Amino acid sequence: MTENLVSIFLQQSEKQGSRTALSKKVDGRYEDISWTEYRHSVLALAEAFIELGIGEKEHVAIYRYNSPEWAFTDLAALCVKAVVVPIYYKSTSSQVEFILRDSETKLIVVGDKEQLQTVLSIKDKLPALQYIVAPDQLVDVDQAVLGFNRTLEKGRREQKTETLENRLKTIDKEDIATIVYTSGTTGEPKGVMLSHHNLISNIRSDMTVVQLSEDDLGLSFLPTSHVLDRVVVHYMNIYTGGAVAYAESMDTILEDVNLVKPTAMCGVPRMFEKIYTAIYDRVDSGKALQRKLFYWAVSIGRKTIDSKLDGGAAGGRMLELQYKIAEKLVYKKLRNLFGGRLRLFASGGAHLQEDIDLFFRAIHIPIMHGYGLSEATCTVTLNTKDDFKTGTLGRSLPGVEVKIAEDGEILVKGDLVMKGYYKRPDDTAKAVVDGWLHTGDLGLLDDDGYLIMKDRKKDILVTSGGKNISPQRIETLLKLSRYLEQAVVIAEGKKYVSALLVPNFQEVKAYCARSGIIAESPDSIIGNELVQSLFQQLVDEANLQLDNFEQVKRFALLPKELTMEANELTHTLKVKRRVVDDKYKDIIENLYS
Repeated sequence: MTENLVSIFLQQSEKQGSRTALSKKVDGRYEDISWTEYRHSVLALAEAFIELGIGEKEHVAIYRYNSPEWAFTDLAALCVKAVVVPIYYKSTSSQVEFILRDSETKLIVVGDKEQLQTVLSIKDKLPALQYIVAPDQLVDVDQAVLGFNRTLEKGRREQKTETLENRLKTIDKEDIATIVYTSGTTGEPKGVMLSHHNLISNIRSDMTVVQLSEDDLGLSFLPTSHVLDRVVVHYMNIYTGGAVAYAESMDTILEDVNLVKPTAMCGVPRMFEKIYTAIYDRVDSGKALQRKLFYWAVSIGRKTIDSKLDGGAAGGRMLELQYKIAEKLVYKKLRNLFGGRLRLFASGGAHLQEDIDLFFRAIHIPIMHGYGLSEATCTVTLNTKDDFKTGTLGRSLPGVEVKIAEDGEILVKGDLVMKGYYKRPDDTAKAVVDGWLHTGDLGLLDDDGYLIMKDRKKDILVTSGGKNISPQRIETLLKLSRYLEQAVVIAEGKKYVSALLVPNFQEVKAYCARSGIIAESPDSIIGNELVQSLFQQLVDEANLQLDNFEQVKRFALLPKELTMEANELTHTLKVKRRVVDDKYKDIIENLYS
């Protein structure tokens, strides 16, 4: 038997035995699941899948929020040589229908009533779908739905069958383990086929720089349907023998962090931006002495980082002493906000602002921020704890090659490159040429090999005057302001650049109050002359760093956030520009009238 995800899991579960593998929140408290229990549940569910007739290379979908049941289903499907199709837990009915139809999924596991109703409403359109598995309390005898726990218990009653034994022995590293559907920002989602070998090679590359161990505890809250959480939290902890605790929901993260006290977490830049802003808001509204101490400590942290980058030449013993004082009085208290044991964040998916990067490094919780995509399994480049350069996405991982094409496109080569797009040979041939993955992203490598991403190739906007506009760069500059939540640049086929801006209504409301203006509703806020003036100043400051043809000439404030539920954002929080352009076409037309 060649090494694969299942063999690694079975070996690790034997080794770790009674140690904690998974933790789930039940009635406000976390309950542990040992590695032995984990193994038994996975194998029992695998037996149940065989009993249901799930064959090799058939597809099992998981449509639920992160949980032990997510992990059981994933590994059980791999045990029977099935292919796992993850679906983002808040996907709309049309998105779920597309993925299930395109992947020809035979069995789907859901996690709540809303997800169950979504699948039931489209089941008649999905001839390949035979089984729906849901939490037992949601199962109605009149529905063709199986209870998850009952299915698991049925598998437990089976002896280890010869069929399962044979499948476990014949899993090959080149077998397709999963089909991950892209977010579809510029068209229909495509199913990215990843093998056991793709996933293991990326885990090993990550491990050379991340260095997790069996004593680490990761908190899983980013959707496991996305490769970042699945590889860096789910699979990497299987590889190391560490433990995973599952957040109750995205809304309970701060509470769960303090209950679990994790040592490692995954996040996205937007999350760090919100934490950063909340900390500064809290400090700025506090006492003058505390405010002065905080800013002093942050400055000492940054000086210490600069000194390390200079080989320790600057600062000397005095800086070391100041850092120890700052650690005791400020940094430790800030880390306690994250449970007190957190030693690293992993991040990806978008640009990380330099100030935020330096702040977290200063308080001794480095954000290991990098570049990756589903087509390259997960991580391609990474800024590590000690090897980093702010404003970049780090250097390529061991075993991964990165180069820049003549047109500026980022190309990637290595064992992490996907097997192809499911049922799309033409798209695969365009994406992978001579072993090089054409990522569709534009960037450059600096003299030290650090990657700097400019934008998505397909996101580049061309004005009516023929000027190429990089919207991500402009949007990043605009979002440096605490008063701005989201920004969408408009320029395609237009005579100048404009922008749709979503205020941070909490911050703007406080700004109005300080100015003696009472503005409660979003509509009253965006219509206020003072607010309009504030955002004009914000735009003017960003424009100072842009060439004339890139500068935002006009803008409109939107009364509500862009959301995934409204199909305006992908599950990785990227803007669906075509959707936004169409939805707000009247407002956009007014910007050019």
